[in-house]
Amino acid sequence: MCRLSIIIPLWADNDSFEDTLASVLQNRPAECEVIVVHSQVYDDPYDLAGEVRFVPVPQDAGSSQMINAGCRASQGDIVHVLQPGVLATDGWTDSALASFRDLQVCAVAPILVDAADEDRIMAAGLRYARGGRRVCHAAGAARSEDSRVLLREIVGPGLFAGFYRRWIWEAIGGFCERLDVDWADVDFALSLQALGYRAVLAADSVVRTSSTAVPDVPLSFRSGRGAECVFWRHAAVNGLAASLVCHPFTVFASLLRDGKRGAAYAHFGGRICALFGIGGHLAHAGRVRRDVEFFLLETPPAALNSGRRQDPQGPSAKSSRQTYRDAA
Repeated sequence: MCRLSIIIPLWADNDSFEDTLASVLQNRPAECEVIVVHSQVYDDPYDLAGEVRFVPVPQDAGSSQMINAGCRASQGDIVHVLQPGVLATDGWTDSALASFRDLQVCAVAPILVDAADEDRIMAAGLRYARGGRRVCHAAGAARSEDSRVLLREIVGPGLFAGFYRRWIWEAIGGFCERLDVDWADVDFALSLQALGYRAVLAADSVVRTSSTAVPDVPLSFRSGRGAECVFWRHAAVNGLAASLVCHPFTVFASLLRDGKRGAAYAHFGGRICALFGIGGHLAHAGRVRRDVEFFLLETPPAALNSGRRQDPQGPSAKSSRQTYRDAA
């Protein structure tokens, strides 16, 4: 069984993807596998089938579905997602993997720096404001001058570059496929936090990206719906009363800031649409907790610590878990 599974989704142009794949193959650590998930035809021009596992998915698969497909195909104890345009560096996994020695740590964020100026931080994990704003932590800070900012707690890694325990991904049920990666990462991180697990920043784990690939949430109807869905799912994490007070200010501040862009109103419309499912959003945290509790009943902690099951999605486990969910 390999220690690490590196998952690269092919959803961008081939140049960005191939740059990322080449950087991983050049710098990959021992005991790892590389998985490429693709919904479009990829001819493998460099004949990498012996070094890379290619996992095809339907053409209409969403970004979160693609990442889940890669995680499902993985064999490592730790899964690491790198999106196209993010470049691996020498030894970038060492510090991140060492962080998992703490069994309460279930997710680790590397530092994303500007490829043109490696002293400039693009993101050092994610933070989540009480009002429902997703923030790339330390964006724009200088690594050499603002090291104190890296000591602040994060909510989790972004799916542009993040490490996760494979068993917690399975226990939670994967990244929410109703959300794009821009909100699925925060949703997953907040679920970890609610369950009592931790996400940390590995300050010595560094990946690079271009300044034009800054990970930010686009303004669209879908992103607005995702933002509102995540807020109501996890409003209680930072205190329900405080979250409800802060939320209107976050929503209208965003509208005022981006009001000159037509997409801002589509984003706001997505938020309004999400309110029609508020009951399901509020019940989400309880469902996740029940799923994880049942998963741990099936698989004792000792088994998790010594390695995950060989067939975690076998027929008996899958059917019993589905029966449990239906009953709940």
